[in-house]
Amino acid sequence: MAKISFIIPVYNTAKYIAKCMDSVLGQTFSDIEIIIVDDGSTDGISPVLCDKYADKDTRVKVIHKANGGLMSAWIEGSKAATSDYLSYVDSDDWIDLDLAKELMAFTDPSFTDSEIISSNYIVEKAGERRKETQSLAPGIYMGKDLEELHSHILGDEVRPITMSRCMKLISRKLLMENLKYCNTDISMSEDVNIILPCLLDCKRLVIVKEGYFYHYRLVGSSIAHSYSPKLLTNLELTDKTFRSIFADKNIPDYDRQMDREYVIMLLIVLKNVLRSTDMGTIKGVREIFLSPDIRKKVMSTKVNITSRSNRLLYTCIRHPNAFTVSLCKLIISIYDKKTN
Repeated sequence: MAKISFIIPVYNTAKYIAKCMDSVLGQTFSDIEIIIVDDGSTDGISPVLCDKYADKDTRVKVIHKANGGLMSAWIEGSKAATSDYLSYVDSDDWIDLDLAKELMAFTDPSFTDSEIISSNYIVEKAGERRKETQSLAPGIYMGKDLEELHSHILGDEVRPITMSRCMKLISRKLLMENLKYCNTDISMSEDVNIILPCLLDCKRLVIVKEGYFYHYRLVGSSIAHSYSPKLLTNLELTDKTFRSIFADKNIPDYDRQMDREYVIMLLIVLKNVLRSTDMGTIKGVREIFLSPDIRKKVMSTKVNITSRSNRLLYTCIRHPNAFTVSLCKLIISIYDKKTN
């Protein structure tokens, strides 16, 4: 039995698959299985490429399924996995060849069913390449240290640990026991569905020092970096879902944490609206941020914003006048042109 199952969801990513698969197949830790989940690709190429990798290497299994979205794809792969640990790689990303070896070195046999090992990552985008480090200090977290983490796991401008399912080893048993929280209707912050309950349940968390093993390719079609008219509705769904997770896990005083999280996620909603090509951007922003419920939440919730760009966005959601909206839209436009 392999020790690590790599889960790779695929949907019309033929031009990226080779780099991704080469990085996983070439792992210096060879005791792995690779489960590719073709989520109903329509490009006519991706499914064929997936099958070719399975034909060449017995460690590779391919699942072809009807399109159901990214979450449904990695869930399907997780259910098919047989290893004690799961690791996720999106098919447009890639990993260093020693990721598996390095992360396995931090595992503890006494916590095989209940631990998470997290590395750091590198954002790869045209015109931009930057290292991203977990805010939580490197080390091993157990007991009271984990309980303290639970009190601010969400709700800060920079989360203590990224909620991405990628760049990590996750105990399969831990993840499978929390699949019930995954709502496939969620398209923004969808990984929080599974990583939040796993972090609240895990008995041992390791943050690896340095360890920039994962390469996250930032593409313009990403939901967080392109316009989506459904983002605000999705935020309401995530807010309800995440509050229910905190309640089920008996985390005290989680409402304050989630109120802050809601306001911080509104910054993403604002950026999304600013990326719209609709001529009525100013009107659209004002309609959202002057609506009574959102206005009350924004004005009554204290959040600590430190980055210059987010401070401008935060000013905009508190004072959505023509000047601040226009300025934010201009800055977003310049940034997108520079890095795309």
